[in-house]
Order: sequence, then structure tokens, then C-alpha cells
Amino acid sequence: MTLADPKPVAQPRRLTRALIVQEAITLLNEGGLDNVSLRKIAARLDVRAPSLARHVGDKAQLLALVSGTIFGEALDSIPEGLRGDDWLMAFGRALHRKQEETRDIFALLGTAPPDATTDGMTSGRLEELMRQAGLEGPRAQLEQSAIQALVTGWTTFEKSARAALFQARLPSGNGFDQSLAALIAGFNVSR
Repeated sequence: MTLADPKPVAQPRRLTRALIVQEAITLLNEGGLDNVSLRKIAARLDVRAPSLARHVGDKAQLLALVSGTIFGEALDSIPEGLRGDDWLMAFGRALHRKQEETRDIFALLGTAPPDATTDGMTSGRLEELMRQAGLEGPRAQLEQSAIQALVTGWTTFEKSARAALFQARLPSGNGFDQSLAALIAGFNVSR
């Protein structure tokens, strides 16, 4: 008679900042910003809420991390090797996709407080990607900011109660890309 090998004991997941932030993003997309809480994240990760604070601070700091992570994911999706206007188009499209797929993105953007560490890392990474694309200096910063404003405004209309009316007024189905291209072409006129 042989004894059956005991079932291996599942190792608990190592609690990390990245794991907590990803769980917060999952909760955000499942139930909206009101659904995101340290208590709910702790329950899903089978830990106590106070243990999360060592990794992400309070809820305000968590929201700053969530916002920075979502922006970072958009940056990650930009193909390498693009330069100039091609990079700006890819940047705008990447942000648009992330804002389209993220529930309550505008509530998050309006709620997440500035966080010097997160914002500094995000800004540094963005500046480096722009430098690699040949986009440097105050003018490039203005162009990048204008694209972010266009994306957020456009996505606001697309997610609003007036979305159908907004879409009906567009001459074609790819109005976002046309608007983005027009904005970037305008940069070239004023350079």
C-alpha cells in the first residue's frame, strides 16, 4: 500500500505594489471608481487592509499609482522606433485606447492627487521616450500636452450620455484619428 502524495500547499502570492495596483485597476473596471477600496483589495488578495498601506499608502496614494500605471501601460503600447509625428500619432492613439477601455477614467483623473514620486517617474519616462523620438524641449512638451487634452476631451464625448449625438455629427467613423492628425499637422505649421 502506498501513501498518496499530499497535495502541495499553494504558496501565497507575494504582496507587491504592482499586484495591489493591478487589483485596484481590476476593481475599477469591474465596478467603477466607487468600487475601489483598500478593504476590497485586501479581501480579494486574502490579506488584511493595513498590510496594503506598507506598499501603496492610503487610498489617495493608491489612486495616484493607478493613474500612473494606466498612463504607463499606454506608453508601453507605443511601438519602438517611431520618431516625430509618427510617435505623436501613436502616443495619441495609445492614450485614446487606454481611456476608452478604463471605466470611470475621468473620475480617476479628477480624483487622483498629485504624487511627486509617481508623477516624477511618469514624467521622466515620458520625456525619455519623447527624446528617443526626437521630440525635446518646451515645444515638444506643449505638443504632448495638447494631444493629451484632445484625447481626454474626445473620450469624454464618446463616454457621455450624448455619445450618439456626438457620433452622428461626425463626417466619418474615424473622427478621432482625423482630429489627431489635424492637430499634429497644425504643430508643423507653427514650428
